[in-house]
Amino acid sequence: MSYRPLIYLLLFACNYATAQDSRPFVLQTEEDGVRVYVRDESAGELSVRVVTQAATTLPRVRRTLDEASRYDEWVHRCDGAYIVPGGTANNFVYVSGIDMPFPFRDKEVVARVRQWVDAAGVLTRTITAEPGAIPPTDGRDRLTVYGGEWVIRPLADGEVELQCTVRTDAGAGLPGWLRKEIMTGGPARTVANLRRRLEAAR
Repeated sequence: MSYRPLIYLLLFACNYATAQDSRPFVLQTEEDGVRVYVRDESAGELSVRVVTQAATTLPRVRRTLDEASRYDEWVHRCDGAYIVPGGTANNFVYVSGIDMPFPFRDKEVVARVRQWVDAAGVLTRTITAEPGAIPPTDGRDRLTVYGGEWVIRPLADGEVELQCTVRTDAGAGLPGWLRKEIMTGGPARTVANLRRRLEAAR
């Protein structure tokens, strides 16, 4: 892939207000079956939507998304993640670290995941920032603006559509090259990594 990316985790997705915004996303790049759409938001925030297809099953996608302890194997720039005790299988808080290049401070996401499968068999997984859910982590800047949504749709012939939408201000105050990597490249790389991981497990 030509883009140099990062993510948060993309991981993992949300029922935030912009999901209801009527303004369209604009296609920015398409490479190797991965389409990246963007939409500028207020206050320097950006929404990014990444869409692709994978030869896998919905249960396998869900198991992979639920396995936070292995996010560092496929979520771009993730340097560790875990689920906070006390939630349920469909409603829980997770923490994901973001490794930043020197001299910038590392970041982290603390967010609540809610997920369900509808009558059509579509998995929706929303992510909403809850920065106050656990005490601060020394040496890391916690994101206060972060939201996302995964929508996994079963398709014919043993494939699924993977759609991930993320809204964040994680690039605020960073140089342009790093802001681009974090805000758009990261989600794209993460989704592409997830597709390869799912297809390799068949």
